[in-house]
Amino acid sequence: MTEDEKKEFEEFLEWKAEKKRKEEENKAKQEEAEKLVKVNAQMPQVEEEKSMEFDNKQVPYSSNNKIESNNTGEKSTTFPLPFVIFIFLLLFIMCIALLQISTDGNQTTSYKTESTSNSEANKERLDSLKRAKRIDLLKNTIKIKKVYLSSPNSAGGVDAHLVWKNVSNKTIKYLTWSGYPINAVGDPVSCEVRGTLESGGTFTGPIKPGATYGYGTYWDCLWYNYSAKKLVLTEIYIEYMDGSSININKDELKYVR
Repeated sequence: MTEDEKKEFEEFLEWKAEKKRKEEENKAKQEEAEKLVKVNAQMPQVEEEKSMEFDNKQVPYSSNNKIESNNTGEKSTTFPLPFVIFIFLLLFIMCIALLQISTDGNQTTSYKTESTSNSEANKERLDSLKRAKRIDLLKNTIKIKKVYLSSPNSAGGVDAHLVWKNVSNKTIKYLTWSGYPINAVGDPVSCEVRGTLESGGTFTGPIKPGATYGYGTYWDCLWYNYSAKKLVLTEIYIEYMDGSSININKDELKYVR
């Protein structure tokens, strides 16, 4: 486990412990409220009867349960005090529970966002490390010294030349290259005889570590075009005597020059 993953796991444990602590506090508050309601319910209800003069149509009434008549004939009822207290506490507990749920939801969202951000950062670091290793590997394969075309002959044929050095610690069995010619203003030009743009060749080894190869070796009349001036490489494939191989694409050729 990396340091970042360890830190992320510790933060998750702290968040989980904090959530458990808040749940226990809410549970304790709820139990305390229930006890209070229970005590109020057990208290004797003292009813005070008020004496009053009444005529034949009036009756005594209780202070805890009044029925009053108004001019419209409607009746109003007053609820007992313990019942009102119970309703108030119930609403209070529900508000606390909703607030806790909202807080936990925000914390979970924040944790997920932070976790995603950490994952993206870790991925970028891994990709960067992978690229660095790849570049180091390429720099320890070959070193290209010269890449050029000969002057056109009477028929417009140009020869391709590639001089390179084996800077690895392994013996090269084959080296295959590909490329195309460009004119004096940098535009690609095709072979006027074959009609092809890209071509290439293969060196046959063994080429031992530290050896320079390519002097005296060339590909005769690889293209026929009087305007061909320079050779642009597009790919190099290397196969070693131990059976391993590596492919160097166009974007990676800059690391072997």
